[in-house]
Amino acid sequence: MEIIYAGDSHYGAGALRSIQKYFDKVYLPVRNPQDILNEKRPEDQIIEDFDDSDCGIVFLGGYPDFITQKQLETKTYVNVHGALLPKYRGMHSVFWAIMNGEKQLGITFHLVNAYMDAGDILAQYAFDYEGQSVASILASVDELVERHAGEVLYDYAQGRIQPVPQDESAATYGARRNLADCRIEFEWPNERLRRFFLALTPPYPYPMLCIRGEWYETLDYQIVDRAYFGPVGRAVYVDHQGVWIKTGEGFLIVSKVRKTGGGYEEVELKELVRIGYRFDKRV
Repeated sequence: MEIIYAGDSHYGAGALRSIQKYFDKVYLPVRNPQDILNEKRPEDQIIEDFDDSDCGIVFLGGYPDFITQKQLETKTYVNVHGALLPKYRGMHSVFWAIMNGEKQLGITFHLVNAYMDAGDILAQYAFDYEGQSVASILASVDELVERHAGEVLYDYAQGRIQPVPQDESAATYGARRNLADCRIEFEWPNERLRRFFLALTPPYPYPMLCIRGEWYETLDYQIVDRAYFGPVGRAVYVDHQGVWIKTGEGFLIVSKVRKTGGGYEEVELKELVRIGYRFDKRV
């Protein structure tokens, strides 16, 4: 039993170790990250490209490139995606799942077709979301991949798994996010703000305030429910707890912040803004 493995991101070496338990030989394209190549066994082989092996199955674990139609015509590609498809196809699926209040997170092993994360499902594994940090969630995802990848791929290669088409009517989609997408939207309902602060923890940046054209990460916060009509997005009060910023349904209280970019020390937000300050909405 042989297989090609192309990985990246956090799935990496754990996914390789999993398939090595079930496959006699693994072909590793040289563009794999070094930590994956370091896991090569004597019987495994480094190749330049997928076509340098006659092996018919390619496993993608965080592989960053789209597979072309020409490639799909010559080999079977299996991908692992960090969401319970058909929900949250695309990038940063953990963020979007948290923002939408999902009670379960997980992974999906699926066939690759011409469309992003849309191929038939081979297997799914889930765990309950109870407010864990993003770092903890990613660790759980990695653990599921390492625990199940080899068995799923082996069973599929042996014909023991019947692929199941995805329900297109239930599909949702994410997208790659950048720094501007981390900006706090004060108009949001407080419940969405709470999810936002849960979804943006390391290794992601913390939620951002834009102050006089510069980005600051919020290092601590409180969200207070107190709905009334007022100046949303402005600093309306300052006390020992921090700066009170009006939201659509109450207040966001921020004490400490720091500039983005690394190397900056935390500062008190009240040293940067006064009552009445209107936080930047555009940069």
